[in-house]
Amino acid sequence: MTATTRSIVVWIIAGLLAFAFLGSGITKLLGVEMQIKNLESWGYPLWMRFPIGLSEIGFSIGLLIPAYRKWVVYGIFGWGIVAIYTHIKAAPPQYGMLGGPVIFLALATGLFFMIKKTTSK
Repeated sequence: MTATTRSIVVWIIAGLLAFAFLGSGITKLLGVEMQIKNLESWGYPLWMRFPIGLSEIGFSIGLLIPAYRKWVVYGIFGWGIVAIYTHIKAAPPQYGMLGGPVIFLALATGLFFMIKKTTSK
């Protein structure tokens, strides 16, 4: 893969992740009913929507800044592990909701390795 193609793919993946995290963060901050119900079903206090939503918006911004992208991907790895744990430990377990965090982690992993190849040359 040429450097130009790799750069385009990195921007596409970063853009998709940024868009998804922005939407998720905004809905948490606005207190959309679905997000409130999710937080309650996970056993989190409702005030947690603010730090979670702000971190997700921070991910979306950081993904679009190449200098911070690698650090944001590390944050997404942590977020994904917590999200998977949350869905498994929910009462009842929400195995059907694992797809989102797993896909986000897969995209972040791909992004990580593409960034690593770009910076190692």
